[in-house]
Amino acid sequence: MFLFLCLLFPLGFFIWTRSNDDGALRFLAPAFFGVFVSAIFCSFKYFFLPFYYLPQDSFFRNFLHIFFGYVFVPLVAMSVLCFLLERRREVFSRFENFFPLCTGFYAIYLPFRILSEKLPIPFFLLFAKPLIYFFMILGVSKILVALFEKNRTNMTNGSKKFFLVYALVFAVLFPAVLEAAWMVGANAILTIILTLVYLAFAAGISALDK
Repeated sequence: MFLFLCLLFPLGFFIWTRSNDDGALRFLAPAFFGVFVSAIFCSFKYFFLPFYYLPQDSFFRNFLHIFFGYVFVPLVAMSVLCFLLERRREVFSRFENFFPLCTGFYAIYLPFRILSEKLPIPFFLLFAKPLIYFFMILGVSKILVALFEKNRTNMTNGSKKFFLVYALVFAVLFPAVLEAAWMVGANAILTIILTLVYLAFAAGISALDK
């Protein structure tokens, strides 16, 4: 029951590395570093900051809790780690480590947070949420590299930059919007449709310029 939640990010990482020219070895170090950082953070939270969030009737409160707890803080922290790990001057090359770092981080962080919820754990949290977050970091990593890429002019002209910026905003906001709506009882069929639309969007973004 919990295998999908626990194995999605590690398996997704290794599938992703097969499509990369540098192979898995190039990205193992940042992936394990993401796991290490996540394990320390989760341990600190477990022992010193125990916290259970009770879903609210307010969409906005739920959105803020999810966005900052699951999206904004982790993504900003991984972006900072990209700069700390990579000393080369090219900004875009630093973001090449973004996906493996995030994969390693969420491989521990997401199961820890979800399995800490009150049982029984809903289908949305066990299956839909992991997929949403995996595809989120897949799309966001591609957008960040494309935005700061200096060598591929077809990805850095003005109109495509605007598209990528808007795509980035949508990519990081929509997972929290979707889950907050689910928390306040959004229609199940509509939730499934929007989830599939988001997965298709993120998959399409990740395939840009290939």
